[in-house]
Amino acid sequence: MSGEMQASASVLSSVTRDALAAVLTVAEQAGRAIMAIYNAPERWAVTEKSDASPLTAADVAAHECIVHGLSALADTTLARLPVLSEESSALAVQARRDWPAYWLVDPLDGTKEFIARNGEFSVNIALVVDQEAVLGVVYGPASGVGYVAARGLGSFRVDDSMPSDWQRLQAVAPDWQFAPSALTLTVSRRHGLVRLATFEQNLVAQGWQIDSIAAGSAFKICAVAEGRAQAYPRFGPTSEWDTAAAQIVLEEAGGELVDSRGRRFCYNARNTLLNGDFIAVAGTSAPWLAHWPKP
Repeated sequence: MSGEMQASASVLSSVTRDALAAVLTVAEQAGRAIMAIYNAPERWAVTEKSDASPLTAADVAAHECIVHGLSALADTTLARLPVLSEESSALAVQARRDWPAYWLVDPLDGTKEFIARNGEFSVNIALVVDQEAVLGVVYGPASGVGYVAARGLGSFRVDDSMPSDWQRLQAVAPDWQFAPSALTLTVSRRHGLVRLATFEQNLVAQGWQIDSIAAGSAFKICAVAEGRAQAYPRFGPTSEWDTAAAQIVLEEAGGELVDSRGRRFCYNARNTLLNGDFIAVAGTSAPWLAHWPKP
């Protein structure tokens, strides 16, 4: 076994229920740092990044909290892994291609939702090993609700009010043999709305009734994992740190996150960190992609 394969095997052996709980604690700590700034708008310090996306003091505070928290994990194998965050340096972005295992982090997913003060923002922490997300935490600082999963361990909803009660998630797929019926989609408020409308019209033309729920951040994927929606179609770019944590949450709940050709998302496999169009579904993706609009 090569040194790289041995390193990956060592990391995978560290993916336990205790490790998942420890990463959730890191996300909760970052969430408290976010909320301290959220509740004091004079501290937001909103600026604009080079891609015209907003940056706040909360993004930076959460990033620093997560990097420190992950480096202090009791499992030294996990604690020593590099971290790639939305707020990482350009040097880390370049170095990532040499990492067989690393933490992929969005310290504050949904900065626009943060600024809009609607509470729909999350802390996303994923463990990527050999280009696959194998552990994920999506935590909502405003709600105190987290979605956590790890390969082979299941997918769970955890509420701050009952931290010891991990509620197992199960995605609920539509029965395509009995159309027409109702389909519930989670959708973006701001991205790809024209193609989304076409996708919905394609489904309606086959007799389906469509209910759409607009939501922010990775919660759209978690809603599918939780059974509150059957799919989240995404038209337009996201970044790898936007999807990785929620992807393993969905997969362990019995769903898929695939591109428009039905290929499962993988990570750190390309020069870019940008994702293309995708759909997150309960069950299998093929029936959905039959209605996918052409670019």
